[in-house]
Amino acid sequence: MSDQQDQPLDIDNAQQLGEFIAQLAAAADPDAPAITLDTLDGYMTALLVGPPPSAPIQAMDALFGDEWPGIFESQEQTDAFMDVLHLRWNEIADSLDPQALVESPEQMQLVPLISDFDDETKARLLADGSLTEDLLERLPAAGALWAQGFLQAVEDTGSWELPEGDAARDLSLMLEAIEAVTLATNSDERSTYIQEAYEEPEGIDQDALIDDMLFTVQDMRLFWLQQAALKAAFSEDGETPSQH
Repeated sequence: MSDQQDQPLDIDNAQQLGEFIAQLAAAADPDAPAITLDTLDGYMTALLVGPPPSAPIQAMDALFGDEWPGIFESQEQTDAFMDVLHLRWNEIADSLDPQALVESPEQMQLVPLISDFDDETKARLLADGSLTEDLLERLPAAGALWAQGFLQAVEDTGSWELPEGDAARDLSLMLEAIEAVTLATNSDERSTYIQEAYEEPEGIDQDALIDDMLFTVQDMRLFWLQQAALKAAFSEDGETPSQH
């Protein structure tokens, strides 16, 4: 994957956040889709990228239901969780600073929390019983859970729609680049996407798709700021922005 610019990522905070999310996930409905730290991180990133004003509590309510604070044993534990949640939210917001994105468009600013189960990690988890062979076979590819969280936020907010035109087509293509990370590695759909989206598809692997997803997310941040600026400008003139 591409080199990332040094960003203030608090590793200890990320680990604490992961422990809290694991606690919440363990208490959730076993029939509900599993929510991981990756899922939450992707979801919060989409809230910070997209058009509506939002807050990290919006992600928590959407993923765990609005009764989730009751899972914690005390107010002190809830407060501690909110502290680490807001710190991570602010880290993501800082990495999406528009000025940095404009000044260094080729630089990876985002530092996503994406779990990568390499062979050594898988072997250790199998050895200590944390992972079964069946679960191992069903593990999604790296980045898939993060992308799923991002796309879920897009769907949940319901505010990413644009009138038909160039902007709508650009947004659709950007969302396809994120969805590509969720596609099964050996699926025909993934192969077709890579063949159609890349001039040299032979060298495109999951890491390349993740890189392109993250650069696309950065582009989305500027895209929505541009849409907001256009909307404001046309509103002042009493006109509606045209979609060419």
